[in-house]
Amino acid sequence: MRSRSVLVTLLLVALATLLGAAPASAHSALVSSDPAAEGTVTAPLDRVTLTFSEAPLAGLDAGLRIEVRDGQGADVSTGDVEVSGTAMSKAVDLGSGRYRVLWRYVSPDGHPITGEYGFTASLPTRTPSPTASSTTPVTPSAAASSGASAAAATATAAPAGATTHAGHSSGLVWVIGGLAVAVAIVAAVTAVLRRRGGRGRPRGAASVDDAGR
Repeated sequence: MRSRSVLVTLLLVALATLLGAAPASAHSALVSSDPAAEGTVTAPLDRVTLTFSEAPLAGLDAGLRIEVRDGQGADVSTGDVEVSGTAMSKAVDLGSGRYRVLWRYVSPDGHPITGEYGFTASLPTRTPSPTASSTTPVTPSAAASSGASAAAATATAAPAGATTHAGHSSGLVWVIGGLAVAVAIVAAVTAVLRRRGGRGRPRGAASVDDAGR
C-alpha cells in the first residue's frame, strides 16, 4: 500500500516536471528566411528578411540583430533592423559571392535566441550608366564662326605679305634710280672733259683751218 503511494507520488512529480518544462522550451523559432538558407540569389536583393513563429518581445528592438558578412568578414548590411509582425529585416548591399547571416531574436517571454546560415549571390555584372561625352559637338554656327575667324586671320596676314613685296619693289626702284644717277654723272663728266679738250687746242691750228676754208 505504501509502495503504491510512493509510486503515485513519483508519477505526479514527473508529470508536473514535464508540464512545467514544456512552456519553458516553447520559445520562438525561425520559420523562413529570404534569401533561403544555403540558397542562391540570382536577382538584385536589397533586404534580408527573417520570419519567426512569434513576434519579438515588444520594446526590445535594440536586442534584435542581423549581420550579413561577405567572404572577407565585412558586414554588408546597413541601417537598423525593422520589425513587421513576426518578421525582422535589414537593408543589404550585395555583390556576387558567398555570404553568412548572423541573427539574434528575442522571443515574447524575453528569451533571446541566435542563429546563422549561409547563402550565395550570383548576380549579373553591374553596367555603369552612360555619361555625357566630353567632346562638344560642332554646330553649324560654331563651324561658321571658325571659318570667319580663319578668314579674318588670312585677311590680317595678307597686308604683311603685301608690305614685304612693296619693300622689295621699293629697293628695286632705289637701285634703278642709283644707276640712272650714276649714268648721268658719268655723262656729265664726259661732256665736261670734251669741252675742256676743245678749249685746249692751239690757235694756229684754227687759223690754218680758217685759211684753208
